[in-house]
Amino acid sequence: MKSTSKLFLGFLTASSVFCASQAAAEGFYVSGTLGTVDQSSSTNSGSFTSAFTTGTVTGVNPPLDIPAGASLSWVTVFDSDINYSGAFGYDYGRLRAELSVSFHENDVNRHFGVNAAGIDLSNIDAGVLIAGNVGDLGMPTAELVANGAGAIENTTVMLNGYYDFELDGDLTPFIGLGVGNVSTDVSFAPSATPIANDDDSGFAWQVIVGADYSISEQLSFFGNYRYVSADDASVNVSLVPATLDIENEFQAFEIGLRFSF
Repeated sequence: MKSTSKLFLGFLTASSVFCASQAAAEGFYVSGTLGTVDQSSSTNSGSFTSAFTTGTVTGVNPPLDIPAGASLSWVTVFDSDINYSGAFGYDYGRLRAELSVSFHENDVNRHFGVNAAGIDLSNIDAGVLIAGNVGDLGMPTAELVANGAGAIENTTVMLNGYYDFELDGDLTPFIGLGVGNVSTDVSFAPSATPIANDDDSGFAWQVIVGADYSISEQLSFFGNYRYVSADDASVNVSLVPATLDIENEFQAFEIGLRFSF
C-alpha cells in the first residue's frame, strides 16, 4: 500500500512538474524570416483557345492552321531569389499553431522547348508565332525565348502546425505541416516580346523542418527548410490565343527570429 502511495505521489509530482513546464512554454508569439528560395523549373502546358494561323516563314509556307484545343507547351527555368515571411502564432508547449504570410519573386532565367500542336518550333523562325507575318525575323524561336525576361511572384498565406522535440539545452528541433492559399503573378516577356502577363490563385501545402535556439525566455533564433507545392497557375497567353498552366513548386532555406509574449 505504501509503495502504491509513493508511486501515486511520484506520478502526481512528475505530472505537476510537466504541466508547469508546459504552462510556462505556452503563449502567443510573432516571428519573421529571411531566406533564399529556389523556384522549380516548370513544364508549362496548355492549349489553344481558338484557331490560330501561323506566320509564313522558311519551312512553314503556306502557313499552318492550328485548331482550337491543340496543345501548347514549353519549359521555363527560374533564378533563385530572396524570400520574406512573417507569422503570428500560439505555443501550446510541444505543439504550435500559426498563421504565416510569405512572399518571393523569382526572375525567369530562360525558356526552351516551345511546342505547338505537336510541332517543335525551336529551330523555326520566330515569325511563325505572329499571325499574318510574312517573312523571316532572322531569329529562331529557341533564341527568342532563351532571353528569359519576366518573373513569377508567389504570395502564400498558410495555417501551420508544428511539433517541437524538447531536448536538454537550448536547441529545439521541430517539424511542421501547413496548408493554405497561394496567389501567383506570372509575367513572361522574352526578347521584349510579351507572351503572358496574368495572375491566379489556388491551394498550397508545405512541409517544414528546422531547429530553434533559445536566446532568452522570450527571444529565440531559428533556421528552417520549407518545401511548398501549389496548384498550377492557369494564365492567358497574349502572343497567341491560348491558356497555359504553370507548375508551381519551390523550396526555401530561411533564418529568423521569434518573440514570445
